[in-house]
Amino acid sequence: MGDLKSAIGKALVSGYQLTPEACAALGSLQDPEVVIQRLIDSLSSAPERPLFIGKADVERAAGSVTSYADPPPTATPSPRLGEAEREGSVGIISGGESGATSGKISDFKSYFNDRFLHLYNILRARGDMKDATTPSKVVHNGKWQKVKLIGMVASKRDFKDGAVSIELEDPDGSIKVSVKPTNDQLRKKAARLMLDEVVCITGGTKSTTSISADDIIWPEISFVPRTSCLAGTAYAVFTSDIHVGSKMFMKENFQSFIKWLRGEYGDEKSQSLASKVKYLVIAGDLVDGVGIYPSQEEELEIVDLYKQYESAAEYLAMVPEGIRIIIIPGNHDACRPTLPTPPMYRDYADPVYSLKNVTMLGDPAQVALDGVKVLITHGRSLDDTIPAIPGCDFRNPQRAMIELLKSRHIAPIYGEKTPLAPEPFDRLVIDPVPNIFHAGHVHVEGIAEYRGVLAINSGTWQAQTKFQMSMGIVPKTCVVPVVDLSTFKAMELSFN
Repeated sequence: MGDLKSAIGKALVSGYQLTPEACAALGSLQDPEVVIQRLIDSLSSAPERPLFIGKADVERAAGSVTSYADPPPTATPSPRLGEAEREGSVGIISGGESGATSGKISDFKSYFNDRFLHLYNILRARGDMKDATTPSKVVHNGKWQKVKLIGMVASKRDFKDGAVSIELEDPDGSIKVSVKPTNDQLRKKAARLMLDEVVCITGGTKSTTSISADDIIWPEISFVPRTSCLAGTAYAVFTSDIHVGSKMFMKENFQSFIKWLRGEYGDEKSQSLASKVKYLVIAGDLVDGVGIYPSQEEELEIVDLYKQYESAAEYLAMVPEGIRIIIIPGNHDACRPTLPTPPMYRDYADPVYSLKNVTMLGDPAQVALDGVKVLITHGRSLDDTIPAIPGCDFRNPQRAMIELLKSRHIAPIYGEKTPLAPEPFDRLVIDPVPNIFHAGHVHVEGIAEYRGVLAINSGTWQAQTKFQMSMGIVPKTCVVPVVDLSTFKAMELSFN
């Protein structure tokens, strides 16, 4: 097992991800490290470097390993980030596969270094950032000089007079940034800063220890052109937080929704719309789970987790087979609690896995629906993002989703409510930029558009629980966002 872990680690450090089948194939070998090194060497000289290593790649490399002097084997091309591995009409760009991590300090260092470098490169790609540097690279020349510094926000402190002090760091050093209380516009930008996000701060300095800021620039997204679907008119339906098993699960309303998908509910116009639905995307919390919050057992109609998934599968089995169902896990589902999260554990969710038209992915997942790029996450980081940013609230989660697009990261803040796994690569960086950004978790539906990207939070099918009442959460239930993939027109259908 140690050799297998080392082999997987080598692949990850070299920039590759392994499919579950590839991991199983490696595990069956006597010397997986030799095979993976041989494969990495051969792929480095391939015309196109893949992101994923598949089972066929491992088997081909294993069959040709006799010595490192042998001619390199020809690897079967695997999908690169931004390209699609076809499963029916769904292009799976990435699905939240788990990377190897031991939780050591070195793992956290690798994780945050990768985040910094990735977002640093995104910022440097801007035309006005070509001359930007990092805090540790500031040269002291004894004279006042203008600087552009890209770094990670390590700390932020507000003073009574309105001034703000920020510590901006890179892997090799840090610098103190001062925001004057007289600069109202810049103070508002500083208030928007979240810890652990990567930004560029411009200003002036006479030393290598501090600068006086005059602007703060986020990685941002450029305007995303509308990419129409590949053929004909197709609609995608977005939902989440179904919570099968809860006494508050609004089963009659959900059954009406299923009937609508089957063309058995609504007027003629509504049924015509349903006939064009090609995708159903569920952003987590398919079931209510067990032991998720205090005294949850009092509010469970189905107290067995296995039976919750059996019931969920019975509902989803009624969805027409012509509709592809894409499901990622939420914090109530049977899955690893940290982000990025692999797909739900099959031992529990096997009845759902067994449905022919279901694709189970991890969190986050990037898919191409007839050419339209969709980024799906459950939305756990909204618990941290919304309180951190002025102007954001739980009644309008789509606003916070737009701020995450600006930060180019799904979960910037470390050490709060959102647990993050310190994998060698930070797969929560938003790159490439999607056409649609879909989340759930907060149980409030909302849609917004930002620079050509649709930000959709899909609400819930669960009425207010006692825990939500104690937290002041008022859910927006049984409202389903539907998007025409050929025009990007979004509409909201209510099944209340």
